[in-house]
Amino acid sequence: MSRLYETERTCKFNSNDYLRLFRHIKDNQLLYRTYFKLGYDACFQLKHYDTNQAELHFDNRHIEYHIEFFRSGLNAIIKLWLARGCQETPEEMEKIIRSEYLGRITQK
Repeated sequence: MSRLYETERTCKFNSNDYLRLFRHIKDNQLLYRTYFKLGYDACFQLKHYDTNQAELHFDNRHIEYHIEFFRSGLNAIIKLWLARGCQETPEEMEKIIRSEYLGRITQK
């Protein structure tokens, strides 16, 4: 799982490639169900974030709140998808995530 975004971690950027994640989840449902059942999602802490996106979208303010909001929301969506047996395609799930961020405006 850690290899999914190895390039992004190494180069310190965010590709926003959620399709890769949803495909991995769909192919490894038992792994992710176990991950959430054991509560590992509560232990995961984001240590690195894309500072360019943080500046663009949030003026580098309140980053910890934005990270927590996104992490919790994404986890909730993944848990629901798993609970429903991953009925939607990874492509549909990626569109759902993207639709949550439509209309974001930058404040300067």
